[in-house]
Amino acid sequence: MFTSFILAVTALSLAGAAPSERARIEGDYMESRNADVFTGPCFANAQVFITGNQAVMAWKVNKGQWNGVDLSGLVVAAAVRGTTTFSKDVPDQAESVLILDDGANADQRTALVALAKELGGARLSRVVDVKTTKMNLFVENHVEGESASHEAENHHARMMPQAPLGTFWATGLAEIQTRPLDGSDHLCGNEVVEYSPLSQGVSVQPAYTLSNIYKGYGLGVRWVDHNSRGSFVGHFSY
Repeated sequence: MFTSFILAVTALSLAGAAPSERARIEGDYMESRNADVFTGPCFANAQVFITGNQAVMAWKVNKGQWNGVDLSGLVVAAAVRGTTTFSKDVPDQAESVLILDDGANADQRTALVALAKELGGARLSRVVDVKTTKMNLFVENHVEGESASHEAENHHARMMPQAPLGTFWATGLAEIQTRPLDGSDHLCGNEVVEYSPLSQGVSVQPAYTLSNIYKGYGLGVRWVDHNSRGSFVGHFSY
């Protein structure tokens, strides 16, 4: 009886441990859309159901495994076209092209696809193509010390979110370049984060889009967007 109890407790412990093993993965995240994500109600109302249905999402794994495969240092991205403005769309009818790091081996590529689909959710359920290319994603750490305090005070005074500087590129296919929002981006004074990020498990701030580019095929559309408050930059952990 006592032995059976121990075995049952052990089995339950192991079952509970499995998800946490898979969840030990973290890294940097960037996302950019063809609409403002940090905006006031007048701008949001002018864009909804008209634009905001195209996005590039990108994850860089700093450390961790997925499905037992080490993905440290690798990047995976997705270009997504939704049925209409994201958050108003039908997620599982979106179409996507996945972009994989050419530094990944066969097992890692399979794991990267699985990771992206898990984090991207229903909008990555209809993958129309998978491409492989050289990739990089860099999210700058916030500066430390006195300069950081001064910068934080400036952003607090402007009531603007402070995202780190971010850059992503997938050779021949996609690119995101951002900068932190500043006082000149406060256009109406009523800005808020209008939309949630498209990925699960992220901790991000809105950022200014210098470029949001997708020049691949498969989605029936290619885009070059810039000069908007349409990006998110930060980190993911899952």
